[in-house]
Amino acid sequence: MQTLFAPFPSLTTERLLLRPLKLEDAPEMLVQRSDERILRFTEAKKAADLADATAFIEKIQAAVSAYWAICPLGEDKLIGTICLWNLNTEKQVAELGYTLHPDHWGKGLASEAVTAVIDFGFAKMGATYLEAGCMTGNEASIRLLKKQGFVKTGVEDKYEIFALCRPPLGQFLLETERLSLREITPDDAPFILELLNTPDWIANIGDRQVRNLDDARKYIIHRLFSAYRKFGFGFWLMERKTDGIPVGIAGLVKRDFLDDVDIGYALMPSFHGHGYAVEAAKAVLNIAKRKLALPRLAAITIESNKPSQQVLEKIGLRFERIITVPGDEEELMLWGIDL
Repeated sequence: MQTLFAPFPSLTTERLLLRPLKLEDAPEMLVQRSDERILRFTEAKKAADLADATAFIEKIQAAVSAYWAICPLGEDKLIGTICLWNLNTEKQVAELGYTLHPDHWGKGLASEAVTAVIDFGFAKMGATYLEAGCMTGNEASIRLLKKQGFVKTGVEDKYEIFALCRPPLGQFLLETERLSLREITPDDAPFILELLNTPDWIANIGDRQVRNLDDARKYIIHRLFSAYRKFGFGFWLMERKTDGIPVGIAGLVKRDFLDDVDIGYALMPSFHGHGYAVEAAKAVLNIAKRKLALPRLAAITIESNKPSQQVLEKIGLRFERIITVPGDEEELMLWGIDL
């Protein structure tokens, strides 16, 4: 993810100029950081004087973040600020934050600025997803984020946490005789919540502590969606072609403790025994071989998961040895196939 820009770019919208901060903004910054109507939705320390405002601008100018002054187009007066900060270059994540003077609330200006910065975050910085935190009770800001496509992923202390994935979402991957495979999106949270809490998932894969829709959206964004963007593959939703009903997930995962990419799949209990797992696994193996050109493919199962082992045998994998995960004493069966 790109975080350094020289010079730092200004952005223009229909009614706004988003430009870099400058020391001359101190009087307006003092207003932004001392107005109680703004501060009640943040935990920022109240600026006491111009020296405080100037010190804040100097701090921003020295930080690795993307921070703009919001100005009316054709003017240079700061009426708000917007930024991408708390940058995580490893995960390619940035956090969105903004303020706007109350005189300009209710005019759609914040949404206009947010749209421009979202585009910058994805197109120019290369972020995988953006996060934002809104203090509980800040309904206007929450509505703005939802309108922009952010989905709630949880609550932390006094803040509701939202995230927006980098488009496109839900990309269609392939069709088999009876199934379609596509990317999982936050809209699939109800299905993921149900799947991850089935007895088979918990017994054979593990308890992911996904207990509600917020947990499910967070799991999708932070685990599944991030894998798509980091590796170019992940787990995909298996939908029945005749009626579009999701039956399970199947795909590829790169684990830190394995040299090879491994294949995985899981079905809702009501769809066991119909051959869907074998059908999807064959398609995923084909993707690994023909589209991704992987030299080998692995899989892991617990010893008691006989149905999964039968699927692996049917698509050509063979048991190789017993392994353990670092930090975990449970023994796992390692399977593999040369592609």
